[in-house]
Parts: sequence; C-alpha cells; structure tokens
Amino acid sequence: MLKINAGDDSDGDDLGYEPAARADGFSLSQSGAFTVKDFRINTMGLAPLVESDSPVAKTLSSASVRRGLNVESIEDLEMLEELGSGMSGTVWSALHKPTGVIMAVKKIQILEKAKRDQAISELRIMRKHECPWLVSLFNAFYEDTKVYTVLEFMDAGSIATLVEKHRDEGLRDERELAKIALQMLNGLNYLHRQHHQVHRDLKPANVMLSKAGAVKISDFGISSQLENTGGFCSTFIGSACYMSPERLAGEQYSYAADIWSFGLIMLELASGRYPYPSTPSYFMLLGHIMDDAAPTLPEGDFSDAFGEFVSLCLDKDPKRRPAASDLLKHQFVRSYPVLDDLLLSGLLEGMSL
Repeated sequence: MLKINAGDDSDGDDLGYEPAARADGFSLSQSGAFTVKDFRINTMGLAPLVESDSPVAKTLSSASVRRGLNVESIEDLEMLEELGSGMSGTVWSALHKPTGVIMAVKKIQILEKAKRDQAISELRIMRKHECPWLVSLFNAFYEDTKVYTVLEFMDAGSIATLVEKHRDEGLRDERELAKIALQMLNGLNYLHRQHHQVHRDLKPANVMLSKAGAVKISDFGISSQLENTGGFCSTFIGSACYMSPERLAGEQYSYAADIWSFGLIMLELASGRYPYPSTPSYFMLLGHIMDDAAPTLPEGDFSDAFGEFVSLCLDKDPKRRPAASDLLKHQFVRSYPVLDDLLLSGLLEGMSL
C-alpha cells in the first residue's frame, strides 16, 4: 500500500458501497474502484470503459507506459518528500522502485465535489495526449477515497522558480526567453486546437521546467472543455492575478484568455516582477487589471520584436490577441535559427535555462 502521511484524511468518510448512479456521474465501489462514464481507477491503475480494441482504449492503456516505464501498481512507488500543496492537491516526489526513476505523485481527496471534478477533468486531458509540451501521465490509482496521479517529474521547478531567481533584474537573454515562449506556445496550441481546451489557470507555478531545458504546462484540473472550436467558457475560476480583463469582468471568454496569461508570464519573467502594483485590496488589483492600460516591457531594455510580441498578447481586446499558432510564426520566436529544428521535431533535450 502506498505510504503517505496525509494530514487531510479526516475530511472524508470511508464509502463502502457498490456502484450506483450519482447525480454528478461517478461511483465508488466496495471493491475499491472509482468509476466515471468513460474510465475506472482502482489500485491497479487507470482503465477505459470502452472496447479493448478501440482507438480510445489503446490510447488509455498506453497512459501507464511512457518512455518505456510501466507503473503497474501503487506498490511500485516509494514516497520521498512533499513538494507542495494547494487547491489542486498535494504533490510528492516518489521513487519508481523497479527502475529507480523519480516521478511526481499528486494526491487528491475526491469526496469534495470540486476536487473530484478537478481530478476527472485533469485525467480526461492527460490520458489522451502524447504532447511533449504538456506534463505526461504515467498512471493513476484510487485508494481510500483518494486519487493518486503519477506524473513526469520536472526536476528544475517551475517558471515561478525562475522568476524568483531573476527577481528585480529579470531574465534578459532573449534567446532563452524565446525557447521558453516557443515551448509554452506549442503546449497551448496543442491544448487549444487538439483538445479544444482553455487552460484557465495558466501562471508561473503551472509551467514546469527540467534541467534538460524542457518547458511543459501542467495542472489542467480546472480546464473547461469547449463544446466546439467556437465555444466559450462560462465558469469563473482560476488565479485572478493572471486572469484576462474579460474574465475579471465576468464576460464570455475563450482561448485568448490563455494568451493574456501567457503574455503576463513572459513579461514577469523578462522584467523580474509582476507588472501590476502591489495593493492592500484584492478588488483594487482587479481594478488595475481591468481599468489600467495594459502593461508593457520597459523601453530600451529589449528588442522591438519582443516588445511587440508581448504587446500583442496583452491587448485588452481579446479579439485582437493572436492565437498560439499565429504567435509561433512571430519574428521574435523565429529569430533564432536553432529554434527551427525544435519547431519541426519537438526534441527539446540539450537546451539549458
């Protein structure tokens, strides 16, 4: 059994009943399975509820086998240290005992509807993708009203770590900024065009880094799937500091909201500070974002191409913000010849932040 000293176990009761129809579409069984309409999770992992020879089943069954690693059971994992805790769950580093590979394990208590919905939403995205710019899922397990997702371990922290490292002076190397922007845009482009998803919580802490130079988007639990490519989100959740003005105003929003968040991240990373003033009131901060002119890069510190790139992302009119696919063609991203091979191959190893 996975050994975790979890302080939040007391917030739920043991549910020992056979599967039954639930208003929000899930069931917990006495045999130890968490079931939704399209997949089931138990102590042996994630499995689809479709025919075994269908394309969906083949995609789901491959979720536990990434880069030749097969996490077959929670018994395969030895927990090491807690990496962080937040609304998306608690994350530990873990040793995969059969291979010695370090992984990340996120634990979510699913008795709370918001967290349960979050876990289901994230698994529905992660089980389907083979994108090198999104954090990979090895497998997922269910035990004692908790879901454990076993994830790729990103060993250099997040962009929040990088922002703190370059606090005040900023990251001034535009080649490195372009490498980061390229990979984030590739991830967003995939999320928007292949899955018709708005991330909705894009912020420095949710963009992970590896020592090999890989940059990958994580934490899809509050993403909301659009009905079609022209659909809009209607739920108002996420991290307000990186929300677009249209979201803060309670208006309809779509993929352009992620582009605003991406632009703020790039601006904060380049300048070494969050671009809006510190305020004693949450509502004063919202007022700055909604009412002030959009923030820009300091004049003279960066190239015109990068300044234009950031300004396009931070246009307060979402209709004028470029799509991720258009930003990938921008002069700033295309300025460095080494990036052309990355655009074609997606091979990110060897880059250094």
